[in-house]
Amino acid sequence: MIELLLTYKYFIMILLAIVEGPIISVICGFFTTLGIFNIFLVFVVMVLGDIIGDAIFYFIGYSGERFLPYFKITDEKLEKAKNYYKNNYKKAIIVSKLVYSIGSLGLVGAGASRVSYLKYFKICAIFSLIQSTIMLTIGIFFGGAYVVIGKYLNYYAALVSVITSVTVIIIFIQSYKNKISKKINL
Repeated sequence: MIELLLTYKYFIMILLAIVEGPIISVICGFFTTLGIFNIFLVFVVMVLGDIIGDAIFYFIGYSGERFLPYFKITDEKLEKAKNYYKNNYKKAIIVSKLVYSIGSLGLVGAGASRVSYLKYFKICAIFSLIQSTIMLTIGIFFGGAYVVIGKYLNYYAALVSVITSVTVIIIFIQSYKNKISKKINL
């Protein structure tokens, strides 16, 4: 499995980014600090994966009624979404990208509401660029902090080991002295 991941790492990464881009961005940002991934390739893959995922959701909404029941979207909800998207499509798409619990439904709603794909793509692409930058940066900072914390934890573990060893040796010596003094007093 590890060999498969190392061989096809960016291909697997793009598949994961399509499904859940922000979390994968943070994780991959962390792995770049360990030297496993190239930060520039990760950035391109994360943005591309996020945009492909957004396009899939748009297509599902645009394709209409054959997919909408899977998302529990009724005709009434669809009509409300269409009315909202006519006047507020930018805000609706941005909120859908920000709020994970409604994200996919909002993006499906954009397709179902027949928002121009060019307008949809521009908003999603800009947001994906910004979001991927932020999430990768968070992953890199956590990765850097992990390395520093790991170094200090190694020092701490070494110190605790030395203190424990010295304590055990002192207890052993005291115990040995007590045994010798009991033998002498007998």
